[in-house]
Formats: sequence, C-alpha cells, structure tokens
Amino acid sequence: MANSVERMVCITGSGTRPLDMLLSNAETVISVDMNPVQNALLRLKIAAIRCLDHHEMLTFLGILPGDPLEYWDKIRQHLSEDHATFWTLKRRQIQGGIWYAGLWERVLRKGACGTRLIRGRRIDALFNAHDLDEQAKIWAQHFDDWIWRLSIRTLGRPWIWTRVIGEPGGAFLPKPQHVEARLAGAFTRASSTFLFRNSDFASLILRGHSALPNALPLHLLAENYETVQARLERLEIRLTGLHQLDRCTNADGFSLSDFGSYTSPRTYAQAWDGVLRAARPNACFVERIFMNPLALPDDRIEIDHPLSDQLTKHDRAIIYDIRAGRITT
Repeated sequence: MANSVERMVCITGSGTRPLDMLLSNAETVISVDMNPVQNALLRLKIAAIRCLDHHEMLTFLGILPGDPLEYWDKIRQHLSEDHATFWTLKRRQIQGGIWYAGLWERVLRKGACGTRLIRGRRIDALFNAHDLDEQAKIWAQHFDDWIWRLSIRTLGRPWIWTRVIGEPGGAFLPKPQHVEARLAGAFTRASSTFLFRNSDFASLILRGHSALPNALPLHLLAENYETVQARLERLEIRLTGLHQLDRCTNADGFSLSDFGSYTSPRTYAQAWDGVLRAARPNACFVERIFMNPLALPDDRIEIDHPLSDQLTKHDRAIIYDIRAGRITT
C-alpha cells in the first residue's frame, strides 16, 4: 500500500475526502458524485480555499465565529457563473455556516444539546483528559451507561432514519440491538485509542461543534492548509457514479467512503464493476463499512486484513469498519 499513487478516485460527498486526498502523493485526484449539489459544495470550498487564509476559511465555514458572508464577494469571483448563482440563492445557508448545514451535522448537533444537558461538565473533563488512560476511565464511568446505549438503540431504528431524519440508508440497518452493540463498542475502543479532542466526529456528536485546533479534517489543519491551496489544480470533479467509471480513468487508488451503506447487493456489485474497469493492475482501495457489510462481488478484490484492522482501530470517524486492499486485474 506504500507505492506511489498517480491517479486517485474518491467520492465527493461533502468535499472533505477529495480535499484531504490532495495531501497524498497523488498527482491527480478524481472526485466523482452523482449528486450535483455535492459537487457544487466542493467547488464552493475550492473557491474559498483559493482566496482565503486559514483563519478566514474557518470563519467562512462557520467553525470560527464571524460573518461568513463577509467573504462572499471575494469567493464568488472564483466560481463559474452557474455556481455563483446557485450559492447566491443559498446565502442564508452560507450565513449559518455550511460546515454544519448537512443532514447528519444538524442531527448530531441537536443530539449534542441533549448530551450536554445530561453529561454537563463531564464532557469538558473527557475532552481535557491528560492521556488515554484517564479518557477511557471517564468514558467508562460517566458515558457508557444505559442512557447512552438506549440513545444509540433508538437512533438505530430504520424508521427513525427513513421517516424522521430522511436518510434512505436506514433501509439497510440491522436490528437496533446490533447497532447498539457495534457503535457502543466502537466508542469504547476509541476512548483508549486516541484523544477525542483530536476527532472531528467525537467533537461533533458530544459537543456539537469542532473542537479546535485539532478536531478538523486534514485539509483544514493549519499546518496543511497552504499545501492544499498549492495543489488545488490536481483536483478533477466529475458528475458521475462509480458504476459509470471506464478504462480511461486508469486509476491506481480508490477512496470509496461508505457507499455500500446505501445500496443493495446488486447496486454494490455494479459500482465495483465500474471500479474494476477503471483500476490499473494492483490498484489499492480503502472502503468504509457502516452497518451494511456486503460481500465483495469479485475475487479480484483482495483485502489486506492486518492493514484493515489497523485503519479501523485508528479511524477518528469511530463508527466505521474499514476494508483496505488491492485490486488484481
């Protein structure tokens, strides 16, 4: 997995993944998504990174206090006319901070309000722990209780996801008891693996905001920001899905997010067909698994189990199992 990656394919999503990939050794990062809004969000972030310094960028996103619209006139000059018009119509969303405007960001922030009411100052104690032993002890004594597990089990019901939250991936959830056991176990494991104050996901779900300076994606860390600015030209955005990839893509790395969490076995296999067509021999891949661990559809997809276990253990998004390996074509 350590060989040079010239062309990396990743799913656009919120834009975090392709921007993080600019810190890899990939000469080209191809960001694909079938949802034009996701691609538009990435283009907005690219435009902002081009013309804002690190502090301004965090303010524009809504991570730091301030008025994001203060920077809008500068940013729109780096957008196409169509994308500038699109985001002008969403000025209220920008003003409220697009960092927290996504569906799950809104849901988790509301949940964090309840967590603060119940846990109070213990949240601060957890995030200010001196070391992993202290953090794991605080987690076990004051967080991993029946309230926490009941909350997970309640949120893990498919109808909550599909009817209340509006998340179609809920259709593929297992039984609530399994959701509870897996997620509670993942947080317990994480409490003794890395400090929660360095995890953007732990910070969001427990505090309702990103805990600066370290609970940020890689591309937004201060020490990485100028590198990302200098490499934006490496990023190519395509309005397409994995299943539509072809041989011309000719990629030797794939960052696949958790797309399988939202698909049937048939759709999952079709997506992998596209990846296999687009892959160079011995291409590497990383895939996140949430609650829908579908069987890999082709023998050419080979899992590196020790690497997968290592990545799962140290993944600061906490809730995923990770499959990593190679594609033999």
